[in-house]
Amino acid sequence: DDSNIAPHKRMNDAIHAFNCLTVAEINHGGRNANMHRTGLQPVGPSDVPNAIVGGHSLKVPTIAEIKEIIGKYRDGARRAIAAGYDIISIHGAHGYLITNFLSPKYNQRTDEYGGSDENRVRLALEIYDAVRQEVGKDVPVGIRISMTEDIEGGITVEQSIALIQRLEKLGLDFVDVSAGTYDTLPILIQPMDQPQGCLLPFARQMRQNVKVPVIGAGRINDIDLAERALSDGDADFVHMGRAFHADPEILAKTLRGAKEEVVGCIACNKCCSQLFSDLRSVCTVNPRAGRERTLKLIKTDRPRRVMVVGGGMAGMEAATVAAQRGHDVTLYEKNQECGGYVTILKAPPTRKAWGRATHDRVRMLEQSGAKIVTGRVVTAADVEAERPDVLILATGTRPFVPAYVAGSDRPHVTDYDSLIRGRVKPGSNVVVMGGQNLGMITAEFLADKGAHVTVIEQTGALSTDLEYMAREMLLARVNRSNQITVRLNSNVEQINDDTVIVQSGGAYETISGIDQVVFANVRERNTDLFEEVSLGLSERLNIQVHLIGDAEWTREPYDAMMEGTMLARAI
Repeated sequence: DDSNIAPHKRMNDAIHAFNCLTVAEINHGGRNANMHRTGLQPVGPSDVPNAIVGGHSLKVPTIAEIKEIIGKYRDGARRAIAAGYDIISIHGAHGYLITNFLSPKYNQRTDEYGGSDENRVRLALEIYDAVRQEVGKDVPVGIRISMTEDIEGGITVEQSIALIQRLEKLGLDFVDVSAGTYDTLPILIQPMDQPQGCLLPFARQMRQNVKVPVIGAGRINDIDLAERALSDGDADFVHMGRAFHADPEILAKTLRGAKEEVVGCIACNKCCSQLFSDLRSVCTVNPRAGRERTLKLIKTDRPRRVMVVGGGMAGMEAATVAAQRGHDVTLYEKNQECGGYVTILKAPPTRKAWGRATHDRVRMLEQSGAKIVTGRVVTAADVEAERPDVLILATGTRPFVPAYVAGSDRPHVTDYDSLIRGRVKPGSNVVVMGGQNLGMITAEFLADKGAHVTVIEQTGALSTDLEYMAREMLLARVNRSNQITVRLNSNVEQINDDTVIVQSGGAYETISGIDQVVFANVRERNTDLFEEVSLGLSERLNIQVHLIGDAEWTREPYDAMMEGTMLARAI
């Protein structure tokens, strides 16, 4: 309502002070609206509920009610201009109301707003006309569309092009090309499994068929890719969203010639997963995202000697921030490279983007002035010799091979860490114990090396600890794979020289021809050093000791890094 005009005006005034334009994207949730959030019944052209947001029955509007909805778009445009927005974008993509009316699958009406192509585009045309009448010819008005829903019976590329050609004749100023709906979220919110710029071919196709400027989108997460999209003729403008969440200064750094300092978005989708769970949007690679006012870097007035043991995400973040604040910091990592558990996460080809996260953290650590010692296992004697004021133990986790599994001590039995770090060569016919994220990372790593893999998972579902969009793509890959076989609700009972006995539902089966068994179902906390120094050493030497990250309890990289940054700001 009109009460929103004033706060939006303040925001726009602040943005305009930096000589930037603002765009108001006007939207109606349609069948994507969640009744638990709004308290209102979702609206759609036909009663085809959306299971992703609760599967609520939809209110099917009468023609008179459709006219009221069109009026609401007009009201939204009026408020946007009053609030100081420079450009209006009508959201007609991603399974929201306009998409629902455009879709042959979800629009099953038999009146003037459904049925034929002509009738299904009517709502979009009338909304555009109402908005244009409200704002006049001097305000740019465009529309965002899903070029395809990527579902059987959904909107096609040809139908999307035809719609924009119609709107172009009515005076449309630009088209913003996306793809997908909530039914096809891995296309709509692309995880790292999707290639960078994956939707640009749609923008190029639209650009070849219309005269209005085209905006391209789809995991455009670095400036070089954005520039190529423009120079190659894929689009006239590009959308960059998550990239600015990861590093709000991405453009400023590039313009001042410091592109190498950009913290890159890895498309882990932590930000979007939080929103879908009604939580604040955060960022795995930018702990300050959403906390810019409270997480300010304040220089210490009491520099202290800080010893950090463990070069994973928690340890690197703690060391970096502590050094930036003026402390004398030394970080020790037992492996030859920092990264911790993220070194495991980046192992399969589809997860390589995790490598960007470690690359950026190592660079920031080096630039902070902290001293870095790799290939060194720290003991209690080392702590006593160094005598730091503060000891931060970010020693992470280690693999666990259970002795209770018969045959787990055989020479061809190993763990995910030894395999992925290269201490053990991959087998050719491998059983992987565990089908959650860690197990499937191991399985895909092995498959990429040419192995045939059988995954044994004791629960009834794979990778339930993986974010939704990435999990959907993983399941699709596994279903297509001729190298990965999955056995759910199963346990390994015995490991023999070249066979594994599996139990499922009380029945036993022998898998033959096995040359390797990899345990990838359990990580245990590595607290050995913490326990050693806690036995009087820390008190005797007056050392402040902190256990952080996965060593405290296993969790996602974001949570571990957040703990590291909060601790470093409190020292």
